[in-house]
Amino acid sequence: MMQFLQRTRQRGCKEERPNMTGLMEVLSNLLNYWFKRLSISLGCQFPSFNFCLKHKVISKQNATQEVIKQPCNYLSSQSSITPKVRASLVNLIVELHQMLQFCPETLYLTVAIFDRFLSQETVARVEGKLVGMCAMLIASKYEEVHKPLLEELADIWMLRYVTGDVVRMEKRILHRLEWSLNLPTTYMFLSRWINIEQPDEETECMIYFFSELALTQHYLIRVCPLRVAASCVYAARCTLKKYPLWTKTLQQCTRYLEPQLLECTQILVYAHSLAPKCMINAVYEKYSLEEYRKVALHAPVELEQLPLPVW
Repeated sequence: MMQFLQRTRQRGCKEERPNMTGLMEVLSNLLNYWFKRLSISLGCQFPSFNFCLKHKVISKQNATQEVIKQPCNYLSSQSSITPKVRASLVNLIVELHQMLQFCPETLYLTVAIFDRFLSQETVARVEGKLVGMCAMLIASKYEEVHKPLLEELADIWMLRYVTGDVVRMEKRILHRLEWSLNLPTTYMFLSRWINIEQPDEETECMIYFFSELALTQHYLIRVCPLRVAASCVYAARCTLKKYPLWTKTLQQCTRYLEPQLLECTQILVYAHSLAPKCMINAVYEKYSLEEYRKVALHAPVELEQLPLPVW
């Protein structure tokens, strides 16, 4: 133990002003050491702790640091969860999130947990709803002050359940995620950028419209959240005709050039054009409300008006 503390102290002496990530790493190591000792003495297994921020962050130190690998486009390996099934489940998640009035972080974390779990495990179609409900339950416990009751959530999901099945699925998901829930989402980047730039209300609503629309697009599963977030900003500015479409400030903030965003932007713009006549339209209906300045009712950008993407 003394050797561990000496190594920790030496690590801290290298920097005059250690950052929060370094402090969190020291705290994580200390907790993991004692939980390991308890596991040996009690004969049980404790989860490992990691308080370090393991996702891509927009910061002055490193704006494009990639730590967590994005899940692959897992739908090709799933026999029952097709793109249409996934889209309908995400659509249901959006509807229930709005009904329960959860904070925005819960929505994005729910979909991130859902996708990351399914990228590692194959599930039957009948389990899809259970995975979605448990992902929302885990995300609400992580983000919300008051988590919903299990019975209430199951009733809203219209799911007949056995409590043991829900608990087992929760454990299964958490073990697959290695108990790490600080997953990168587009919302964390967008909220930071909006706090810095402070755009008008209509632009802000349009950006979040595209970011929630992106959740339903299985093509964007493999794309890192920072790039999706930047594409949402670009798509919003194109739709609202905010010139210049991509400024030097945005380029410095995201480290993306305009041509690098065109592929994702085309997917978002195409999804916007299909939304009014699509059955999976929870996001479109939500952002057609006066509360969100009816931004979804804006005419979609014509694909021909966008520059050709760099494939």
